[in-house]
Amino acid sequence: MMMVGGLSWFLGGKIHSGRVSKKLKTKHMKEQKNLYTQYYNDVYKLQEQYATCEYMYEQLQSQFKGVTEKVEMDAIQRDYDEFKQPDVDGDDRISRAEFNMYVKNYLANYPGLTEKDYPRFEDFDHDGDGFVSFQEYAQQMALQVQQAELEQKRAQQAGGSGHAEMAKAQSLKGLYGQTQKGDNFNELNNYGRR
Repeated sequence: MMMVGGLSWFLGGKIHSGRVSKKLKTKHMKEQKNLYTQYYNDVYKLQEQYATCEYMYEQLQSQFKGVTEKVEMDAIQRDYDEFKQPDVDGDDRISRAEFNMYVKNYLANYPGLTEKDYPRFEDFDHDGDGFVSFQEYAQQMALQVQQAELEQKRAQQAGGSGHAEMAKAQSLKGLYGQTQKGDNFNELNNYGRR
């Protein structure tokens, strides 16, 4: 009898443990399926977010490029308008006579400046054809600002204060900056009188 009791206990334990094992396995498979489903949903959402962010980035980059181009075009237009001030005959070139008349008017509006403070016609006429084109004008204005900055650095490196050179550089930067900001000579003229 003891043997029959031990055998039935053993078989009962096997059957019961098999049921519990099957329930646990089913529960585990269900949880695993839920985890995989959640994982795939999360990955899908992240991919959607990434695609949305990538689209927004491209849109912002496109807008930035458009704004940058507009700013550059506005700056070129302001420079061109400033270039056109001395061009009395409207031929998109500045002759020596037009240049001299412009310098005379400019210096009259800025009594603190002398003719030697303003570049000569030859400084602007890079190709020596007797006329200043818009490209030559823009190159010379940028070159003047660079030279003034170099003079300031040299004066400071030589042990000097560099105040005079700094004032000249600031003045040229201001003038060059105002030619980029001002819509016409009158605005530039008003800037100089402040």
